[in-house]
Amino acid sequence: MKTKITKRKIWLRNDDASSQSKIISLNSVIALSVLLVLVASPMLLQIFIPQALAAVQTVTIPYGAFDPNFNTAAPQWYLPTAITIQVNQTVLWVNQDTEGHTITSGKAGGREGLIQNNMGQSSGIFDSGTIKPGKTWSYTFTKPGQYEYFCTIHPWMDGYVTVNEKQPDPTDADGRKLTQFPQVRLTYDRRYEVDLSWEPHYVVTGHKIILVYQVYDNVMPHPISAHYLLTITQNGKQLFKSEDKTEFGGGYTYFTFDQPGPAIFRFDNVDNTDQSVQYSVMVEQMNSTSDMGSMAGMDDMVQPARNLTLQNILLPLFFTPALITAGVVVFVIKMRKKKSHEVKSAI
Repeated sequence: MKTKITKRKIWLRNDDASSQSKIISLNSVIALSVLLVLVASPMLLQIFIPQALAAVQTVTIPYGAFDPNFNTAAPQWYLPTAITIQVNQTVLWVNQDTEGHTITSGKAGGREGLIQNNMGQSSGIFDSGTIKPGKTWSYTFTKPGQYEYFCTIHPWMDGYVTVNEKQPDPTDADGRKLTQFPQVRLTYDRRYEVDLSWEPHYVVTGHKIILVYQVYDNVMPHPISAHYLLTITQNGKQLFKSEDKTEFGGGYTYFTFDQPGPAIFRFDNVDNTDQSVQYSVMVEQMNSTSDMGSMAGMDDMVQPARNLTLQNILLPLFFTPALITAGVVVFVIKMRKKKSHEVKSAI
């Protein structure tokens, strides 16, 4: 009997060691997975959020677009709100909201439309019908011009598509072609990255443009809320100056150039430091016969507050692996105790 008991005790110890080894191995694998997720997530967002194909421009309907309040989860109702494409290019709308939406050409009703029973006025050029959550819809623009669109279900949502017959190549102040947007700059100490884009990319006099910018922590690559001083200078003369603070969703500014010539966009005091970055563009004389003239009187787009932080986006991604790990560990421990109890009972 003693021999049997000894053998069973030895077998139990081996089983404990094996279980312990499996737990350690499993925890190591899960911990490594969590680490990879944490490290890769910000980079993956930066890789996959930009346009995947030049021929197809993607516009996202973000979560919270259904909410007409100013302080919402959506940084904009359509991301991006205004885009510029060429004739025969396709725009793909992706509904990431929890409610259905439409892409309907015409004039939006605005927030006041809810009170005035104004659900917007369709122009009849295109209408997606209801795009359910998780679904997409696309439209190919075959004629140049300025197209405004809205959601007939949520009339405060509006967006713009500018279609050019042939979009000239934008250049910087020195005549070099600008082929990538957003333009990326690092501060001198390489502590911050400031990304700047403008729509349309080809800048002409008398045509309102929208500057869209975002400040990133270059050490831990994620967007931050940062103080800045933005100035716009042309032909040696300061035309615009604004001191503000970006939210986690970024910031944007409208501006119209009256004169042609090289222009400088400069950000000083980035995040209340002495660091700065600058960009340049050549402003061309507006052709009165240009199709782009239809956008000269474009109204400012009222958008919800930019309060969607990257932390909010990644929060489930960060905590899910940890919860899975905890669940697996608890399960394995319970199984060990159950198995140990069964062996002791057999003894």
